[in-house]
Amino acid sequence: MARTVARDHGLWLFDLAHGNLKDPEVLQGFIQHYVLEGKSLDNVMDDLVFRTSYGIHYTGEAMDQLKAVLEKTAEGRC
Repeated sequence: MARTVARDHGLWLFDLAHGNLKDPEVLQGFIQHYVLEGKSLDNVMDDLVFRTSYGIHYTGEAMDQLKAVLEKTAEGRC
């Protein structure tokens, strides 16, 4: 089970970094892999920077998308 979760987490990070996720998938992955584990946006950034090789360009875009989805959700637009 832990192996599947780790693989899913890695795939979610890859898809987030490459813009392959729709808003609900971004939100679901963030909740599943971070919020329920007591983690925050800073942990997503750390994972993208230190546990992947996607580069700063992808990391910036991923974080921008994640923040935009969270803002839309908070405003009831997602």
